[in-house]
Amino acid sequence: MKNLRSISPAGLAVLSALAGIVLVIVLDEDSLDAVGNVFVGIGGILLIAAAQNDYIEELGRLKMQNEILDKQLEYLNKKNHRIK
Repeated sequence: MKNLRSISPAGLAVLSALAGIVLVIVLDEDSLDAVGNVFVGIGGILLIAAAQNDYIEELGRLKMQNEILDKQLEYLNKKNHRIK
C-alpha cells in the first residue's frame, strides 16, 4: 500500500483509464456489466471505509483538543485562585 502513496493523482487516473480500456477491449458486453458492477461495489465499500476512518481520526483529534483545553482551564483556574 505504500506504493500507492508515490503515485500522483494524474498517474493513478491514467493507470485506471488504461486498465478500463484494456477491459473494454478484452471483455464482452455481459462481462463488462458484471465486472463494472463489481468495481462499483468495491469502490463504494472503499469509500465507506475511508470516510469512517476519517471520522474516527477526527473524533480522536477533537478528544485531544478537549483534553488540552481542559488542562488549560485547570491551569488558569489554579493560577486565578493563587492570585486572589
